[in-house]
Amino acid sequence: MNPRQLISATLLAISLMAAPACDLGPNPGPGPGPDQPTDTGPTPLPTDPNDPNNAAKDTDCDGLSDKIEFEAVYNGQKTSPGVADTDQDGLPDGLEVGVTKAVTGTSCTITADADVSLQTSPVKADSDGDGLLDGVEDRNHNGKVDDDETHPLLLDTDCDGLRDGPSAGSVKGEDQDASGTREATETDPRRFDTDGDGISDGVETGATTNLDEANCKGIFRPDANPGTTTDATNPDSDGDGVSDGAEDNNQNGSVDLGELDPRNSDASGPAGQVCTASNLRPVTFQSEEGPDIRLALPPTFTEVTQIKSGTEVKGLVGYDSTTKIAFLAFRATPPAGATDALGDEEELQPAIASKGALSNRTAQVFKTWEGFEAVQAFYDQAGTTTDLKRRTDQLVDALVPGSTGRLSSAAAGVTGNFRLQSLFVHRSNQSLVVLIAVAPIAAVTGSNRSTPAAFSAQDLSDGSALAQFGEPTAVQCERFTLPQAKVDFLFVVDDSGSMKTSQLSLAATAQSAANALNASSLDWRMAMVTSAYHLGTSSTSNNVTKLRRFTRNVSKVKSWLTESSTCSATTGGTCSLPAAPESAPCPGGSTEGVNGGCWVGLGGNGSEGVLGAARKAIDDMTPGTEPTAAESTTLARKDATLVVVLLGDADDQTTGYTTSSENCGTGGSKDKAGSQCLNVSTFVEFFGNRSEVLVPTNKTGKQITVHGIVCPSGKACGCSEGVTCTTTEASREFNPLPANGPQRHASVVNATGGVLGSILDTASIGASMDAIIADAIGNAGYKTLKPPIGASIKVAMENVRDPAVCTASGNIPRSTVNGFDFDGSARTLSFFGACRPASDATQVAVSYQYWVDDVKDPNGGIACEDDPNYTPTEPDHCTGPLLGCNETGNQCVCKPNCGDTCGTGARCDMTSCSCKPILN
Repeated sequence: MNPRQLISATLLAISLMAAPACDLGPNPGPGPGPDQPTDTGPTPLPTDPNDPNNAAKDTDCDGLSDKIEFEAVYNGQKTSPGVADTDQDGLPDGLEVGVTKAVTGTSCTITADADVSLQTSPVKADSDGDGLLDGVEDRNHNGKVDDDETHPLLLDTDCDGLRDGPSAGSVKGEDQDASGTREATETDPRRFDTDGDGISDGVETGATTNLDEANCKGIFRPDANPGTTTDATNPDSDGDGVSDGAEDNNQNGSVDLGELDPRNSDASGPAGQVCTASNLRPVTFQSEEGPDIRLALPPTFTEVTQIKSGTEVKGLVGYDSTTKIAFLAFRATPPAGATDALGDEEELQPAIASKGALSNRTAQVFKTWEGFEAVQAFYDQAGTTTDLKRRTDQLVDALVPGSTGRLSSAAAGVTGNFRLQSLFVHRSNQSLVVLIAVAPIAAVTGSNRSTPAAFSAQDLSDGSALAQFGEPTAVQCERFTLPQAKVDFLFVVDDSGSMKTSQLSLAATAQSAANALNASSLDWRMAMVTSAYHLGTSSTSNNVTKLRRFTRNVSKVKSWLTESSTCSATTGGTCSLPAAPESAPCPGGSTEGVNGGCWVGLGGNGSEGVLGAARKAIDDMTPGTEPTAAESTTLARKDATLVVVLLGDADDQTTGYTTSSENCGTGGSKDKAGSQCLNVSTFVEFFGNRSEVLVPTNKTGKQITVHGIVCPSGKACGCSEGVTCTTTEASREFNPLPANGPQRHASVVNATGGVLGSILDTASIGASMDAIIADAIGNAGYKTLKPPIGASIKVAMENVRDPAVCTASGNIPRSTVNGFDFDGSARTLSFFGACRPASDATQVAVSYQYWVDDVKDPNGGIACEDDPNYTPTEPDHCTGPLLGCNETGNQCVCKPNCGDTCGTGARCDMTSCSCKPILN
């Protein structure tokens, strides 16, 4: 019971003890039957139906006048004016129908109904027929459903498929002795999952029928195998150390393929190494109700402080002295004009940048495990002499101005520059949650990308650590095998005159990309076309319709992007540059484009159509080769994921299937798209929209993720060599200003869930490629059944690829060199180096804690939170047809005329906020 409820209950008890005006008679108790007790109850006090003063009398002091009781009909019956509790359920008649004050003119003292919108039957002892008397369900007899009570109008309060009271016939129940108190052998009718093992009480006991379709739709789960049951009061029925819900990992009551059996002690092998309670990886939780935030953190985050505005908690700021990672998390109203997470991020960028210049931004749109729109954005931020904790405090200053609550004054002892890994969750147009992990760049990049610090920052910003206040967790255990995944990359590169430096920068990233892919379990290939691919018909002098074919040769990929690399006969039919790490065979002729199929060159069309080129190339290489067929260097593989990467310093200028036009033709300029631009929706429909169920129009019928390394929104790119590139420089490339609408290629990247990176310099291109490769590896990994908390994941496997290097097969380390990694936005596990499974048949086990989506209000908080009737277990206590918040939002009041709900023959009693019959 929360403090406010405890106070209310105490006051109620005192008022009852101090109210001798009416003798209600002894509580008759539940009696022998749950619906109508068979004893006759107390002798009615004498009343007179013909007394003209009955409207001012309340003989039994139940809150209803004698006149009302003689005339009002409930379910075809009338209450007794001489018996305070007509149906003998333990509740006065007036309380059951919403009375809040005594009848005027009487000396009665009554208990006011604390929730007039909830009214039970005064003539039926068990209003909902669940086997519990109304007075048993309303234990403190205040007319309100408190957090320790079942609902007197719901047969199945917790929607688990078991009725609240005792079993009746074939319908199983929970409170078997109908006492209103849970015994050790009973399940709890107020809790969907009494023992907290992740399986509902109904599934554990074999329930298959939803007892309340109206209220429990989408909540109730039927038992898939009612012939097998587990103990709903014991989280580990078989005593093997693994909770029942972790063993039955889809919590459906059946032992499915790959699952452990919660009825048999079978936690052996990898599952025994990571799934037993003693072997789980611990996490700690920080929760704040005001900002509606719950965070899962490694135990090393020992310093966590509230961010406050006055007395109102806005968020949290924290620091881990072990990994030297800090974070801030807060909730706010989204910036004016921002209607999605990407808009939120763009609007808040200037505030973040006010504490240090930002560079190398990458951003990726996704949906959180709860289904909220979100964007994960990475920035590098200047601050070489600033301490990590003081930079974190500065960011709080910028984003939550005027607030208090900062990290302790003791310095972290490490300085920037900094890597900010940011999460923006747009829960609604009233609720934005921002979480930023702050780390020194050197501590989480380069050779340190596999350190605990790097993974801690990643887990904070990928959405896996964040939930709403009050959302519970459960434990999961999954066993699986991991067949090798395949990815075919198609690079679409701008080959116009301004692209030389950008092409070379992309070439510089090719080796690290290949190294990362080779360290993973992916079977990868790369192919390339240019932005001129789709224009007109084949020509021997340019790159139109020319595909630089699929290869696993990293030198070949680099040769496509290296200036002056040509197919040389003197080198035996290989590209002249680069010469290492391996030779790059080339056709020598025009079949694969200019320079004998080596460097793509700079002679392409200046009206770049990267999206049109990508679409035409995919049409030409799909539907692709069958899994059992020999690979083709010109066709994609049907069993491979197809990924597109755009590299261009100008926005897309495609006007048709084989055409493009400068600035997209009529009405266009460097800063504004012309009317002939092909509609972006055409490309979104072709590649697929991550947020819709419509089948993409491409020949694979599957969504194709499009990544973009492009000119950032609002920037100028592609200017003449030696010229400072600004939005007023005449030689700049086409890139519509934000005031003229979104970028075309960026819109497609965001729609498909790709990484949006920057082409501004070598560092930003490198950061973009790192993010793109990580996303490709992540999306090809094992997708977990539930949304894991990243910091809680623990992995074991039967046999690893190289046991001499990966010695911890019972606890695989978190590493992208030799270990595993987790992608929170994709909800996938990937394996690397020596710690990859020994074969496709190797059994792997993973344990983790996962979030349970129990909170449905995206705005958090509670309507009329300061209302004296507020309880955290009733977030909707002030909603519905009768009640609403007052203008200041701190009191629950009756809507005018009861919200116009009373209809004819009834009037609104504003005092009790209930509809009363009009009696003549």
